[in-house]
Parts: sequence; C-alpha cells; structure tokens
Amino acid sequence: MRAQKASNENTARPTRPLSIRLLESDIEDLCERARRISGTPTGVARELIRSGLSDGDPFQQAKRLLKIERNLAIAIQDIQSSKASQSELEATAARIERMFEQLLLALSGQLPSEAK
Repeated sequence: MRAQKASNENTARPTRPLSIRLLESDIEDLCERARRISGTPTGVARELIRSGLSDGDPFQQAKRLLKIERNLAIAIQDIQSSKASQSELEATAARIERMFEQLLLALSGQLPSEAK
C-alpha cells in the first residue's frame, strides 16, 4: 500500500490505512460518540487509538489538545473572515440594488423630488 501524507498534522508524515473489526455494539457506540461531537466515527476512533497509544502520558495528551485547539482557532478565524466577507457582500448588493432602483426611476422619468 502507498503511504499517504497526514492532512491534519503540521508536519507531513506518511500514514497508512488500518482496518479493525469491532462488535456491532462498539461501532454503534463509536458512531454515537461521533454524533455528539459532530465528528466522524473514523476520526473518533483515530483519537481514541492515539490516546491509548500515549499510555495516558499527560505531556502527549497536552500536545494533542494544543494541536486540536490551534486547528479550532484557525477554523474560527476562517468562519469570522467568511462572516465579514458575507457582510461586505450584502452591503455591496444593497448598494447596487439602490443604484439600480435609481436608474430605473431616472429612465422612467420618475426621479424623486430630492434628486431634481
């Protein structure tokens, strides 16, 4: 199998797929946990495995949590930037709509008394 680059890591390290068999009830629990945190079962399983591999090492867990926090901060900045862009687009669309209405009034000869 070809190794793929990890997309969620700051440093590009090769990854490989891993297939495991679980009881149906374990899969349901995994899916329920993923739904609660708005994640995917694969992502939840990956984090649980990584947590287990760290043997509860607080330093490793803190490193993982900091990385997750940084990714969340980046996502929040992207969302805020999108909201700002959306507000600017809405303002621009409203300005264009007002200009279009004024153009229609001017072309129809119905200019408001302020513009005369």
